[in-house]
Amino acid sequence: MKAWILALGLLAGLPQAALAASASDGVLGRFVGTWAVSGTTRGEPTATAAEVSARFGGAFVEMHVADPTGKNDYEARVFFGQAEDGAVVVHWLDATGGGTSRTLGAGRIVGDHVDMTFAYPQGEMRNRLDYDRAGDRWRMRIETGPKDKPSLFSDWVFVRQPAR
Repeated sequence: MKAWILALGLLAGLPQAALAASASDGVLGRFVGTWAVSGTTRGEPTATAAEVSARFGGAFVEMHVADPTGKNDYEARVFFGQAEDGAVVVHWLDATGGGTSRTLGAGRIVGDHVDMTFAYPQGEMRNRLDYDRAGDRWRMRIETGPKDKPSLFSDWVFVRQPAR
């Protein structure tokens, strides 16, 4: 217990910039907002919504995916964190439960692209998040299977909605 109190005391004295790189200052900051999401998941049409916000002083960007109509019970909260060198860690928590949520995603940000890999025991899921600056849109593609013969799991397009 004393070690925790000492650690918290030391962290409290650090300047904010020393605690974490700001994910919300880079391209992920352009993801902050309200989005209509459409595309496919497992070959079926998908229509849902996402709210993306900066969290923990901008150290993480959180994507909350939930169907506003309640027709689809899938819900996810995804936290993207970025280091100064462009490395990304992704915590994907969703309605599938703790078994799938214990695997962290890791990847890199290069320009307007975020590449992430989740190394699940049953195989990799590779996510690519691309920002279209001209259209102020995002696209997220998730593939499974071998890299040389990938299978498309989902392909979503995020269209910015007016602020509420």
